[in-house]
Amino acid sequence: MPMSVTVHGSPGWSLTDSGGAKYGSDARRGAFHERQVARALEQWLTARADHFHLFHDLEGLNQVRGAGMKPLSLGSANIDHVVLTGATWLIIDAKGCGAGTLGLDTDGKGMLVKADGTAVPQRWLDDRRAYSRGGIIYRLTGGLRGGTAWIVPDTTLLHPSIKHATCSTPGKGGPVLPMRAITDGYFDRYFPAPQPAADPAHIEALAAYLSTRQQQS
Repeated sequence: MPMSVTVHGSPGWSLTDSGGAKYGSDARRGAFHERQVARALEQWLTARADHFHLFHDLEGLNQVRGAGMKPLSLGSANIDHVVLTGATWLIIDAKGCGAGTLGLDTDGKGMLVKADGTAVPQRWLDDRRAYSRGGIIYRLTGGLRGGTAWIVPDTTLLHPSIKHATCSTPGKGGPVLPMRAITDGYFDRYFPAPQPAADPAHIEALAAYLSTRQQQS
């Protein structure tokens, strides 16, 4: 029997609240895609027979301690979504890069090629910070291991070269997938049923970094 998912925070909140003035339409597009990803995640998790916690928009992740490790900081970078149970976690980074073909150029750098042939660099594909984002959640959950994935719109075609993107480095990153992968159940493999309930201490540790709570403090 399906159970509910407990949702924490507001998807894309930091982009719409503070990013709009700096990034304009890019921030609005990013926030829109984050909200779409959030709805897909909630749809998927609600259909599961076990209970999950879903966090949207974590920020202020600096000097984060835990799991007996040295402090770690992400600077101004945020984490879009985190799915949490008592056994593991999954970071979902939403990338609203738009229509076109996403892959690597001849130098191995991330690129979106639009229908008119225009090439737009996608530097997030070259980002090595996924390992640091995972390290943050590892600390906040007392040493639980988890994974990372990037979600792009279904209108974005994925070139085979995408598998070799820096952000997908084995052991340090994760796959780049279309939105439909969420509701198609791709991530069930990360959470074999039944999942144990999340530790209240881990829930509170992540909730302390919700963008909505950060603004209230």
